[in-house]
Amino acid sequence: MSKVKSFMTKRTPKARLMRAASFMLISPVTKLVARLFPNWRLGTASLIGILVLVLVGIFTTELTRPTADYLRNGFFEASAKAGLHVMDITVEGRRRTQREDLLAVTQIDAGMPILQVDLDAMQTRIKKLPWVHNVTVVRRLPDIIHLQVREHEPFALYEEGRKIALIDKNGDVIIRNHLQTFEHLPVLSGSGAPIRAQALMDMLQDYPVIRNRLVAAEWIGGRRWSLTLDHGGAVHLPAKNVKNALSRLMDLERERRILAVENQSIDLRLPDRILLRPMGETSRAAPPRPKREKRS
Repeated sequence: MSKVKSFMTKRTPKARLMRAASFMLISPVTKLVARLFPNWRLGTASLIGILVLVLVGIFTTELTRPTADYLRNGFFEASAKAGLHVMDITVEGRRRTQREDLLAVTQIDAGMPILQVDLDAMQTRIKKLPWVHNVTVVRRLPDIIHLQVREHEPFALYEEGRKIALIDKNGDVIIRNHLQTFEHLPVLSGSGAPIRAQALMDMLQDYPVIRNRLVAAEWIGGRRWSLTLDHGGAVHLPAKNVKNALSRLMDLERERRILAVENQSIDLRLPDRILLRPMGETSRAAPPRPKREKRS
């Protein structure tokens, strides 16, 4: 829970005049309703209805601007004096957003009339914070503004030229600075990589021996992925039938443990063979599997 610091303000002559004007508007209406509706329940309902119509008129009428502002301000101040003023801002879902940054963009002071708070404008300002993906702003009468925050989840680093950014699974940039905390995430590169990376990672969940070693993935030519593993090796995926290629690789891995070889390039782009080579050298086909001897 994030509390707003409270402070006391002195009532100016203008403020006293606005408060008096507000009660002068409400009092005659109250007396009139009491005469017309002796039944207190019916009278109360009628009073509420009339006040609503009056307030709608105040807030929507095209009166001269000074008059409209005067009436609105008077109403807000009267509501605050009646207890409808902000005392707390409660926040749910905040993990990485800085508390001070969040409170600053709310633009709320302690004691501010809670009915005067523009929830839509506050929501727009909060959503501009780097970590905030979405936020719901709720007015909890009489004195609480509640923020339900949903933040971006770090997914990968995206390298574009000399620039690098932290992105979420949708490919949206979260931050570009202070990335040391996220160096464990895979580094993506290549035009269009951010929006295709989620599908790649989902597919690699079925191949944990590759997924757990993955440190980088490059989207090449808008067609295929080339993966870099943590021991310096690489896996070049084909543009089509990727799962078939990975299944062939897993069959060979179970027999030869080829993914454990450091600095080895594994090329899966040909449908009928797997090419192996030390990084930077000419490729060679994987040796044929030994035939199993028949038991006599």
